[in-house]
Amino acid sequence: MTKELEFRVIEEAVGGVALDSAVLIYRGANSTAFATVHPIHHDDAGAATILPGRPMTMLAVARLAKRLSSARRPGSFVPMSLLYQDLTTMAWWVPPARRHIWFRCTGGELGAHERGESVPHPGLVFAAASDRTWRVWAVKGCERPSEATPLFQAPYFNVYGTGAICQGNVDVPTGGFAGSVADRIEAWNKAFFDSFFTHPNTQGPLVNYKGGPYRFWRAMLDGRHAVFPESALVPLGTSLAQVLDRRGPDGG
Repeated sequence: MTKELEFRVIEEAVGGVALDSAVLIYRGANSTAFATVHPIHHDDAGAATILPGRPMTMLAVARLAKRLSSARRPGSFVPMSLLYQDLTTMAWWVPPARRHIWFRCTGGELGAHERGESVPHPGLVFAAASDRTWRVWAVKGCERPSEATPLFQAPYFNVYGTGAICQGNVDVPTGGFAGSVADRIEAWNKAFFDSFFTHPNTQGPLVNYKGGPYRFWRAMLDGRHAVFPESALVPLGTSLAQVLDRRGPDGG
């Protein structure tokens, strides 16, 4: 059932800005929502009336967001590593490779208070949001993940069971979503791999390895594994599409 509603708006001149259109947002059961966009009629006295509107398309939403953004940026080429992107979240893949990793463990559990070595890493999926929160999961194999690819616990210290990354000593990129996609991905990767990993943050198992995470990473730092042992990865029983859907109806 729909009802016709008439709105009258008295506008004030603000730096030459004029009321041009209105967007009405409707919410229903189960967090469903849709929006309509309405033209504005101005009468001779300066009063404005919202006229009947039409459904707002996703293209119109994207155009409106671009016009309202204070940090406009041109388009850019999309790297193969990009898996997903919307207005607030970007997810990308880092293929398995040998990379340097740094640890700072005050108890010396890894053979020294501070230690860094080049070791093999599994494939990883990162997701970063415009509010500078970010998450990471591991994936098996060398193929580019899809939305249905199973996710595993990232085997790193300072990563929670949800995939959230503790930002204690990390220099998180401050540019938000400014710059090209490739530049943003590189900045987030650098922030992660250039940080010190200090202690496990999961309540459940971080790795499937006899002796636990400290023995696992000491073995990795000692060069006992020429390739990353994927059998050590802990399955999460979820996929990339599922973890992104859990952000909620407003993306948060």
